[in-house]
Order: sequence, then structure tokens, then C-alpha cells
Amino acid sequence: MSHPLAIEHEAVYPHSPERVWRALIDPTELAAWLMPTDFAPVVGREFKLETGAPEIGTIQAEVLEIDEPRLLRCRWSGVFGDTQVTFELTPEGDGTRLRVRHDGWDDPPAAERAGFDDGWKQKLDEEIPRVLGPA
Repeated sequence: MSHPLAIEHEAVYPHSPERVWRALIDPTELAAWLMPTDFAPVVGREFKLETGAPEIGTIQAEVLEIDEPRLLRCRWSGVFGDTQVTFELTPEGDGTRLRVRHDGWDDPPAAERAGFDDGWKQKLDEEIPRVLGPA
């Protein structure tokens, strides 16, 4: 029996939702914190994410939903299956809470789950703050 899996992480940044949003939709900024991409913020737009990891290869993706600057939902497909990645931005004080939810797997191998879980944690805790810069 399979059980849907969701990986969720949150972080709060001392930046406006508009600034954090730019880090999510600008291809240059995405490449700096996530991976090289030809992303464009248009519902229905297909794009690629270049992982640089031979075991994963290129992720085929599609923009499913946009509510600027609050929500971005995309489909990611690769050797790991078809999944969804949702970014939710909420104002918090003078900053922004970013919540990432990556779901859609059915019983992935433990190593695969740990890799995505650790990867999202690193991206939110280390990589995005580097791109956002000082408040």
C-alpha cells in the first residue's frame, strides 16, 4: 500500500514578499540558489531544471499556478516520478515567511526522501539568504 509523501520546510527572511518572490521567479536568481533553469512565471509554461547530478539528470517542469507574490506551484517530473513543488509566501512582521511543500511521491526510497528533505533545508537555510542579501 502506498502513502503520499510531503516534504515541508519554512524559513523567515527579513525581506519583503516582493523581494522573496523575485528570488523564486527570476531565472538568474533561481540559478543562483536552486539550479539553472529556463523558468518563466507563466501558467502552463514548461521549463527545465538542470540538476547537475547524473543520477537525477534534467527535471522537466511546468508552472501550474501563480498568485503573485503569494503562491507558486509547479509540477516537477524526473527519475523520482511526478511531483509538485509549492512555494507560499506570507508577510511576517517586516519580513516574509516562505513555506515550501514538495509532494506527490508514493513510497519513495528512504535515500531519495532524505536527499530532497536535506536539499530543501539547505536551499532555504543557506542558499536563498545568500541570494537575498542583507535586509
